[in-house]
Amino acid sequence: MSGHPRTTISLSRDLVHRLDEEAREQGRPRSDIIRNALDRFFADGARTRASASRIAQTTEYMQIALDLIVSRDMPEKRDAILATVAQRLEQFHGGL
Repeated sequence: MSGHPRTTISLSRDLVHRLDEEAREQGRPRSDIIRNALDRFFADGARTRASASRIAQTTEYMQIALDLIVSRDMPEKRDAILATVAQRLEQFHGGL
């Protein structure tokens, strides 16, 4: 990899130990393991951002659609549904 820019990073002893074990198991130098990990990190990051956007769009659509259906078909239950949502947010998600 000569001719490529170099970077210096500090790692914990544990991380260096795990990195060395992986490099030994694969028969590759540390730098190859690190480059591969960074390549995967950046590739997954783009996929994760796209997935998060899709989840957000789908969630918003479902929220609006359900609110319209509940408001139209059973408006008397809307407040109870919202109260249950608040309770479950607290119970399962720490009150986001």
